[in-house]
Amino acid sequence: MCTLQKLTPIGGDLNGGQRMRRSFYIVASCIALLVSSVAVMAIDLCAFRSPETDLTSFFMTLNYSYVDLPTTPDVDVNFGRTSLSLAHSHDDPDFAFSVGVDAEISVDRFRIDRILGDAFLSSRAYLTDAAPLFLSAELKADTGDAFEQSGMEFRLGAGYGRMSDVSPLARAINIERALLDALVLSGPLSDDALVSVGSLIGREGEFQGIGALVAEIQSVIVLESAAVLDTRALLAIAEQIRSDVASQQCGWITRFGFGYELLPRFGGKRMPLLSLSTDLARPLGLLSQVGVHADVSAPITLPMSGAYALTTSAEYRRRLSESVQLLAEYTLQRRSQPGSPATSGESLEGQVLLDLGRVDLTVSGVLNRSTGTPGWTEQVSVSIRVDLL
Repeated sequence: MCTLQKLTPIGGDLNGGQRMRRSFYIVASCIALLVSSVAVMAIDLCAFRSPETDLTSFFMTLNYSYVDLPTTPDVDVNFGRTSLSLAHSHDDPDFAFSVGVDAEISVDRFRIDRILGDAFLSSRAYLTDAAPLFLSAELKADTGDAFEQSGMEFRLGAGYGRMSDVSPLARAINIERALLDALVLSGPLSDDALVSVGSLIGREGEFQGIGALVAEIQSVIVLESAAVLDTRALLAIAEQIRSDVASQQCGWITRFGFGYELLPRFGGKRMPLLSLSTDLARPLGLLSQVGVHADVSAPITLPMSGAYALTTSAEYRRRLSESVQLLAEYTLQRRSQPGSPATSGESLEGQVLLDLGRVDLTVSGVLNRSTGTPGWTEQVSVSIRVDLL
């Protein structure tokens, strides 16, 4: 393992209003990109509804550098950083739940230098098949190095919306493309046929092996196009079903409710809360995905104190090729307590992951800052792992 890191404070400090405007522009740009992607593909992936969604994603980076030159009296470099993102979501017609953790911990000379984290566990019970109305229960916790107190909240509420796994339709489109490239199909399949193939892939667990699933997909394609699928074509279909397609979601969810502090952040005592949160996700194509999350809670007081806790994040993922992936994420946490100025912490991270067979290369870049720091801190790391046997 070879690691190179660079840490440099850059830029000047911004006041609270400028910081909020800049953060708003970043998140707004991500939302605009998400909305503008509606017409990217001939068939809209978001028109597909999977019978059941069950998705897990996990990303973790570890970097540590130690340099002690004999020509200097002290240790020259002694810094490490861990970044973790874990998410799991399940959705069926009657019930849904999701769990997620995002954390960043930096250590300088064996002392914790920075902590920024957010975790949640949420469940939703849908009331009717006609509209995605639901009742929800949620446990949420967060912490940051710029905040005097971390917080944990329990919430009950109601909301509208649903997230769906659209990866089966992406696989169906890849099957169509593979058969077109092999000249098995004389032209594209209809949208209805693609949705039928995607629905079959989404119900893979109901079939007795992949052979039975491929046979059903063959029936749909033959009925649609009258094509003759030989053994090579059937193997191509099975290969696309088993291919490493990045999990993709589409939809939006908005919740409103009441909560209660389990770990108080708004003063010295626990308070009842108002809460509002929104999640959006959309694929930009077969190989990319964007997501936006926003969550705000405020204590219920008379008169209103102006205190609040805000968390926002925007994520972009893209598979550039079979061996190259791109990840980018922006996170903002901001807190305001009665009688104290607002505090905030921001992080912008990008990663390029290359799988070159015996060589794995990861290039990471991070910009972060929090209230009280003179500007942005820049971190760049390059990690290489070589398999010699």
